Amino acid sequence: MSRARLALAGMLLGAAAVGSVATITVWGGSSTAAPPSRPPVAAATVVRTDLATTTLTQGTLGYLPTDPVVNRMSGTYTDVPAPGTTIRRGEVLYRVDNQPAVLMIGATPAWRPFGLGMTDGPDVLELEANLVALGDATGLFTTATTHFGSLTAQAVQRWQASQGFPADGQVAFGQVVFQPGPILVGAPSVAPGEPASPGSVPYQVTTANRIVSVPLTPNIPSAVIGERVSIVLLTNATTPGTITAIGPAPSGGSGSPGSSNAGMGSGGSDQSQVSAVLTVTPDQPAATGTGSGVAVQVALTVQSANNVLAVPIPALLALAGGGYGVEVVGTSGVHHLVGVTTGVFSGSEVQITGSGIEPGTRVVVAQ
Repeated sequence: MSRARLALAGMLLGAAAVGSVATITVWGGSSTAAPPSRPPVAAATVVRTDLATTTLTQGTLGYLPTDPVVNRMSGTYTDVPAPGTTIRRGEVLYRVDNQPAVLMIGATPAWRPFGLGMTDGPDVLELEANLVALGDATGLFTTATTHFGSLTAQAVQRWQASQGFPADGQVAFGQVVFQPGPILVGAPSVAPGEPASPGSVPYQVTTANRIVSVPLTPNIPSAVIGERVSIVLLTNATTPGTITAIGPAPSGGSGSPGSSNAGMGSGGSDQSQVSAVLTVTPDQPAATGTGSGVAVQVALTVQSANNVLAVPIPALLALAGGGYGVEVVGTSGVHHLVGVTTGVFSGSEVQITGSGIEPGTRVVVAQ
């Protein structure tokens, strides 16, 4: 059968993930009718790129939880910071009988007073590290140890003088509170003038670090720490983030108000199927605002392919015999059909492989 007797029978729309493709068939025999006109076309270039198919899942934007701030002094609360206050190393957490409880950074809670003659311990190491960081140990020591010696006492005296304590070189139990990092003050539990007793919690607290918590269910693809994601805010603006932790599902309450666990759900079948919780850290925390318990969406990767060849999805032609092809524009301007194998569909692009298909190949795209 001669090439001249082949005619294009028509174009049939067929869905392929997203977008549309055309179905091509050829037939022989004489015909007195002119073939139907093809839709307008344009050309696109095959590119080498990374592709990913994503799915949106619900998350809650807020702040990373941290250890509670526990008071160890007796008396009357005379000052409690306002919600939303960020407190850093060396700053006052609250005051009891006008004596400040000061934040210092460390993983081990303080459990005893500090002074000469005390046994060595990790709490001493933390105290000395903070005295170095605050500059009170300048000229005395530069490296923290677990031993409280005379030089430690001198550094403590400097620190006490700056805080308004009696500069006796001893730290009373409760004058310092160790936390893993800076904290963000949440809802108060007490007000100035109320009694302060050891073990009371003056206010709820989180870190100052913005995060999104994403509960994982069987309908959500698996994820790994370090995976890149996109956070979709209420304004529909997107901002990039990274999965930084995967933890167990909460067993009960929502945690501290202001933490990202709040708002994760109040029960029901979806909540009961939560197997783990992803922690997503925004690359640009300022872009996420300051609200807590804010519902957002997170785009998780379902399938990905790196360093592959891709074309716009409308370049695909669904062949009558099955499979797909693309109409390649030759260097001389002559078009020819090439069968291709498809891979990942991502947005408006699709991964393809085929004979002679390489970066820079020009293909026809239906308009």
